[in-house]
Amino acid sequence: MYNIDDTIVAVSSGSGSAAKKIIRISGDKTFDILNFFAAQNFQKQRNIIHTSINVDDLELECRFYLFPSPNSYTGSDLAEIHIFACDEAVELIFSRFLTLGCRGALAGEFTYRAYINGKMDLSKAEAVAQLIQSSNQYQLCAAQRLFGGSIEKKIGQIRREILELLSLIEAGLDFSAEDIEIIAPKKAIETAEKIRGGLGELLSGSITFEQIAQAPSVVIAGDTNAGKSSLVNALIGTKRSIVSDQSGTTRDVLEHWLKLDKCDCVLFDCAGLVAEPTDILQTLANAAALRAIDDAMLIIFCADITKPDYSKDLEILKRLSKKPAIYAATKCDCLTDTQISTKLKSLTKLFGTDFTITSAKTGLGLEKLKELIEQNIITQTFNTSETAEKTALTERHKQAVIEAIKNIENACGELEKGSEEITAMLLRSALQTLSSFEAEHIDEQILETIFSRFCIGK
Repeated sequence: MYNIDDTIVAVSSGSGSAAKKIIRISGDKTFDILNFFAAQNFQKQRNIIHTSINVDDLELECRFYLFPSPNSYTGSDLAEIHIFACDEAVELIFSRFLTLGCRGALAGEFTYRAYINGKMDLSKAEAVAQLIQSSNQYQLCAAQRLFGGSIEKKIGQIRREILELLSLIEAGLDFSAEDIEIIAPKKAIETAEKIRGGLGELLSGSITFEQIAQAPSVVIAGDTNAGKSSLVNALIGTKRSIVSDQSGTTRDVLEHWLKLDKCDCVLFDCAGLVAEPTDILQTLANAAALRAIDDAMLIIFCADITKPDYSKDLEILKRLSKKPAIYAATKCDCLTDTQISTKLKSLTKLFGTDFTITSAKTGLGLEKLKELIEQNIITQTFNTSETAEKTALTERHKQAVIEAIKNIENACGELEKGSEEITAMLLRSALQTLSSFEAEHIDEQILETIFSRFCIGK
C-alpha cells in the first residue's frame, strides 16, 4: 500500500489561477533534501524562513515552513514550500525533488502517515477526507462533527467492558475442572445485557455523516393555481416549472436547487393539492405531493391573495404534516397596497398565522421569503439540541456497532444455555468488530479504501 520509509513530495494546492502554490514534503530525509535543494542549512527546528530559490535559471521567492518530527501533521519531519508561481514553475520544483530522492506521494498518504504515527485516529482521518471533499455547508458541518466526535471514547469504554467479561468467562473455562466459579452465570448475563444496552443507546443516539450532509428539502404546497410554480421560477431565477392559467398544470414533484446567502436547499414544486381527487392523475399527483411534504424540512404554503374563498385552502392545510411552515400570499401584484393590507388582515385571522406578501411577476417579497427560508433551515439544521447531542458516525461505524450488538445478543442466549465456550467466541467476535475503530486492528483493505478517497498532497 504505502511505504512509510520513503520521503514523499506532492503539490498540495490545486492547479489553476490561484496565486499561491504549496509543495509538501515529509519523511526522514526531508531536511537533507531541502538543504541540497535550496542551498541552505536549515536547522531541524520549527521555523518559517523567507528566502529565494533558483530553478532552471528562474529565481523565485518563497517561504519554507519547517515542522520537525514528532510535532508535525504526519508525525515525521515535514516541510511546506509556499511560493507565488505558475503551474509550470511548480512542476519544475516538484520534478527537482523527485531527482533528489523523493517519491511522489499517493492519494491520502500524508494523512495515512498521521494516522500510522498516532497523530489522529481513523475517524478523524475519515473526517479530514470528508472536509476536503465537502461541496456545501451541510457536508462541511457533517465533517466537522465527525472530526470532533467522541465515538472512539464511547466505543473504547464498551470494549473494555466486553474484554473484562471475556477475561472472566475464559478464566472460568480454565478453572472449570477445579470447580471454581469465577463469575456467576446470572451476573455474566446481566453484564452482557448491560453491554448490549450501551451499544443500543450509542446506535439510537447517533447520526450518520450522510444524514447531516444531506441538503434540506423545502416544499412549495397549496391549492391548484395558487401561483406555486411561478413562485418557484422566481426564487430560482429561471423558468423550470411549467406556468399556466389553467389549474392543475403541475402533475409531478419537480425539484430545483435554491442557492441562499448562508445555505442552500432543494426546492420541491408539488402539484396543487386537491381535497377530493376526481381522477387517477389527481390521485397520483396528490399522493406524490403528500410524500414530498412528509419528507420535507420546511413547507411554504401558498395562498392566492386574490381569491374570495379559502375554504379549500383551509381543508388542504389540515392534511399537511405538522412541519415548520412559511405562509406566502401570492399574486400580490394584482392588488393595490390598501387591498393587500386589508386582505392580509383577513388571511391572518382566517389561518391564525402571518403571511408574507409575494409576487412572482414583480419580485415583491422574494428576498424576505428567502430570508425566512434560510432562518428556518439554519435553526433546524445547526441549532437543534436533538441533532447537536447525537454522536456522529460513518456508515462503517454504524455497521460495526450493529454487528457487535448481534454478537452480544447471541452471547446472552448462549450464557442462558450455559455454553460458555460459544459465549467466549461471540464476545471475541464483538470485540474484534469494535476493534475496527482503532489503529492496530484495521484491515489493510479498509485502510486502502479510506485513504484512496483523498486527493494527492493531503
